[in-house]
Amino acid sequence: MKKTLTTRLTALALVTVLTSSFAGSLAFAESAVPNAPVAMKSDMRLAIDNGAIEGYGDTDYRGANEATRAEVVTMINRAAKLTNANPSTATFSDLANWQKQAVANAVAAKLISGFADGTFHPNASVTRQELAELIVKVVTGGQLPKVNENVLNYFKDSSSIAKESRPYVAYAVISGIFSPTLDGNFNPTAAVTRDEVAKALKPILFKVVDILSTNDIHGKIEVGFDKKRNQEQGGIETLGGIVSDFRAVNPKGTVVVDGGDAWQGTLISNTTNGQSVMDTMAQVQYDAAAIGNHEFDFGRDVLINNIKNAKFPILGANIIDDKTGKRVDWTEPYVIVEKDGLKIGIIGFATPQTTTTTKSTNIEGLSFVNPVPLAKELSDELRAKSVDIIMVTSHLPGEQNQKSQEIISELADLANGTGNGTLDAIVGGHSHLRVSGIVNGIPVVEAQSWLYAVGHIQLFVDKTTKQVVSSNASLLETYTNLTTADAKIHQTVEDYKAKISTKSNEVEAVVSEPLSRKSFRFAANGGVERDGTTQLGNSITDAMRASEKSDIAFTNIGGVRADLDKGDLTYGKMFEVFPFGNYNVTGTMTAEQIKKALEVTDKYSNLPAIQFSGLKVEWDSTKPLGEKYSKITLVDGTPIYVDGKFNKERTFKVTTNDFMATGSGDGFTVFGEVKDWKDGAVMLDAWVKYANTLKTAGKELSVQDDGRDIRLDLKK
Repeated sequence: MKKTLTTRLTALALVTVLTSSFAGSLAFAESAVPNAPVAMKSDMRLAIDNGAIEGYGDTDYRGANEATRAEVVTMINRAAKLTNANPSTATFSDLANWQKQAVANAVAAKLISGFADGTFHPNASVTRQELAELIVKVVTGGQLPKVNENVLNYFKDSSSIAKESRPYVAYAVISGIFSPTLDGNFNPTAAVTRDEVAKALKPILFKVVDILSTNDIHGKIEVGFDKKRNQEQGGIETLGGIVSDFRAVNPKGTVVVDGGDAWQGTLISNTTNGQSVMDTMAQVQYDAAAIGNHEFDFGRDVLINNIKNAKFPILGANIIDDKTGKRVDWTEPYVIVEKDGLKIGIIGFATPQTTTTTKSTNIEGLSFVNPVPLAKELSDELRAKSVDIIMVTSHLPGEQNQKSQEIISELADLANGTGNGTLDAIVGGHSHLRVSGIVNGIPVVEAQSWLYAVGHIQLFVDKTTKQVVSSNASLLETYTNLTTADAKIHQTVEDYKAKISTKSNEVEAVVSEPLSRKSFRFAANGGVERDGTTQLGNSITDAMRASEKSDIAFTNIGGVRADLDKGDLTYGKMFEVFPFGNYNVTGTMTAEQIKKALEVTDKYSNLPAIQFSGLKVEWDSTKPLGEKYSKITLVDGTPIYVDGKFNKERTFKVTTNDFMATGSGDGFTVFGEVKDWKDGAVMLDAWVKYANTLKTAGKELSVQDDGRDIRLDLKK
């Protein structure tokens, strides 16, 4: 006997955070939170309050119990308010009187049928794939959903999903209703619990807003490759496919935003001042984007021109003109979009860190103020305009503890600094980390970088009050086998690639082994990055020093943006390592100033991480700040700081980059004390010339630990 069961929307999401805990990252805000915009209720409580689920005559709703066919049909009947059919049409021989009306309604709506022997099996359990069919049929009005089934490739057991159930399960997965399993399986024949049914009912009971977010694209619009999984990943054509999949499921309620730093970082983008990124983002049809610190890298005039010509709003509510004390007039603070009858206000914020992470001459006369008071002010302004939902897309960085799942940094500061209905969702950027969760009742996400993940915030909105009653935050994977690439976006990328192919493929040298941005001590020190010198840092600073014939060269580790593989080193690959267009500057520094530069600790590792050439140093990370370095000499042994004494007999010719030379770059204020900086070669050009010299001499580019950087506390 074949059972035909049809269902409705439920699911897991194409997705997930690569952290130690799915549950923490993808959990709904299901309990009351102080100062939350709305006191969030559990899925079961929402279903109860909206009349979809009843108890057993007591206060226990048996959420952990397996849900029976009769119970699920009854819950769906109440949630969807199915049209009453004649109960006598439910002729199944095994139905109790209380079950007949709901079953008759579901049969009339063509959601479900019984068995060939005239029975219904009301007490049988309902499987995950059956629940997907039932829910999706309610949502689609009984129609077979038109949906991309590639999302099912996420599951290791996807082949075990019944053929007739696959489009319903795919629809449900994209809709994000089932909780993901840690083992990566969908488990299609596993029985669902009453709690799981309560969650699956939410798209029936409420309006759904799906917010998809990207951040820190950095010009990386081409498809990349995950070596660990041996799989293609990312690319804006892949993003276009994912967005299309969501719009197929939720055409009226899908919002797409970006958190900034979109166009600086690759040859395909930088050669057009970001136009290739702007064009492809327009094809994705973003609703809004925030201004990142690297949006200023091509100069303020280019940024303003890009904002003017963009086909979507690029926002910066907290960028203040110092002369007027008011918000700059070349960007808007927010935009209002309408989705499924809901007015959604999107506020854009830059990070206050822009003042130290951007070349100072590009932001002269601008301040990047604390967004918290502005969020409250603009929220009031938007509410006065009858806006229903208020969200932020920003370049505010987040960090998340992988064990506790606690979220900190500016992203959390904004959520914790607001409340009482101020914000409904926050998107961040800048730190290039995976962040998703609930802070102060507000869902927050940051989706790594380079389109290697997509943020997904879901808001469930009361149809009458238009208030957010439930929310969740997660991350979606962008492996290319999980969707179908957008063909038009793919062609646009190919057209831009063709324009730069000759220069990009020019071989400048041969790399003898992979070159990393990780410390030479990386394996020995327990995995801490940004700990002293690196292979790429040594090669780059050696090239800087050779180009300018200086004693010493310094550069910041944050300016080195990619690792290199063994083999042919092309101009395109070198550009990805060094995309910012910075140039060498050379000036005179004292021994005291050199030590002060070395002593600056990295904000992420709290260790010295400046890259240098021309020096040999010894330091101890256990020593107090400012006292870590015990010995500093030139490579020829000339003392700079030895035995507690500075060399006061001479000064030193030092080369750094124009970003650091301002004294506001990455906290290296000491470089601002130098008064005789002179411009030199573009850093990338100097490095290419250095590589060419090796190639001409028949040598490969190889970087070994030459002992220039000795950390004493690791030798104890």
